[in-house]
Amino acid sequence: MICYTIGSTPLQSKELGLTIKKISWVDAIERFLSATTTLLCSKTPAELTLADIADQADISQHYIYRFFGTRLDLLIEVSDLLAAQANEALQREISSKELHFAQLVELCRSLCAQRIHLLQYLASQGVPESRFQEGNRDIYTCISQYFKNSGVLPARALSNGVVLLAFIHAEISLLPTLDLQLEELADLFALLDAG
Repeated sequence: MICYTIGSTPLQSKELGLTIKKISWVDAIERFLSATTTLLCSKTPAELTLADIADQADISQHYIYRFFGTRLDLLIEVSDLLAAQANEALQREISSKELHFAQLVELCRSLCAQRIHLLQYLASQGVPESRFQEGNRDIYTCISQYFKNSGVLPARALSNGVVLLAFIHAEISLLPTLDLQLEELADLFALLDAG
């Protein structure tokens, strides 16, 4: 294990007598964000602890407080990161212009699922939903480009982007509460594709 320093302040390590390496505060923040994102693949946001994140990042836990404030603040930052990553991936794939609607839906599912679960948790912790509107807007605006590329008028393309993202949210988070079967939701996706 290596003890990292930010500037002249050593990042505390759990072991003494370690090699000391300097990393920038930007690198440390990126490590915490990356560690949290990685851990959210195997743990729910409720199960995730600061100790888990610090161990994964290989940086002392107290630096999370220094850089983010609280665990909740860190998770909010991760939700923004996940929105940006989804937006970048969607832009890259949609710009290829060889994406079929079924591929777009599957891409949206895979890119948005982790963030949707995180947003549900954050909302349950009292974080206002308005905090996530910009990330959602970026995603559905990007999705609307697919429909624009298909020749749909811009206003209709934007509404299709919103509807598709709403369907993905419904599928991931609301399906059990709506008492819909996957086949019924597939019919809704087909209507959007036909529209």
